[in-house]
Amino acid sequence: MPEVPRSLALLWTGVLGGCADVVVETDIPYDERFAVAKLDVYSPPPRGAARPAVIVIHGGGWREDSDRDYMELHSERFAQAGYVAFNIEYRGTPGDGAFPGAVQDTLCALSFVRANAARWNVDPDRIASYGYSAGGHLASMLGVAATAGVVAPDCASGPTGPVAAVVSGAGPQDMRLFPEVDALIDFLGGGKAEAPENWTNASPIHHVAPGAPPFLFITGDADWFVDIAHAESMQRALADVGTDSRMFVIPGGGHLFNRSPSGQTWDVTLSLDTPEAWAATIDFLDRTIGGDL
Repeated sequence: MPEVPRSLALLWTGVLGGCADVVVETDIPYDERFAVAKLDVYSPPPRGAARPAVIVIHGGGWREDSDRDYMELHSERFAQAGYVAFNIEYRGTPGDGAFPGAVQDTLCALSFVRANAARWNVDPDRIASYGYSAGGHLASMLGVAATAGVVAPDCASGPTGPVAAVVSGAGPQDMRLFPEVDALIDFLGGGKAEAPENWTNASPIHHVAPGAPPFLFITGDADWFVDIAHAESMQRALADVGTDSRMFVIPGGGHLFNRSPSGQTWDVTLSLDTPEAWAATIDFLDRTIGGDL
């Protein structure tokens, strides 16, 4: 009998609902200055060697009325796959989550996780970021802009370097490709003429440089909100500096209309939730940060 790929075995486990031995800790503050700056930790069964980890970042247009609840299932599934998952909350708009606030929060969450790596038996050098839509944007920023002065935070855990790998689902990579819609104006502090530096500095593609970590882009080719051109142009920029990146395209997939996690129906769901995207994600993480799980 041929060996079943690990990603497919984990996919079947997720579809069947297996989540035994995952330990969940909730509402852990990572930055005492802001009430919203909390995270939930999903830990796999303990083992001797330090585990790889994933910073999980929700979407929602950088709005303060979105939250990390939607990423609970993703976080559980990462723990089932042997990764410690940190499902984070961050400041949104309207309010002080406007750029660079939300980016700084994700950096502070990453810094906190690294400073407390021993607490959850995490390898601080094997941490990836994973997010969708606005969360995909922030995941990308953790990969290429962690040391950029324009987003440098002053969190208690101190500065931190980039993550070791990035999974960006339908993540904006170049803000300048967007029209001036309310969500972007609120997040970037004005329109393109009013705040041109923010439209540039908030774009992951602007920060691409040699040494960037490997990326996996997951996108639908019928996404009307975040066009596939974002991932394509970012992938070209990464290739130009010698960074390995891959793209997983869902034919007919949109921003919120994709195949369900079971694969049986098309529904209002994220492209990250499709069975194929999950398998691609686990394969990518196993290859980049997984090591001996």
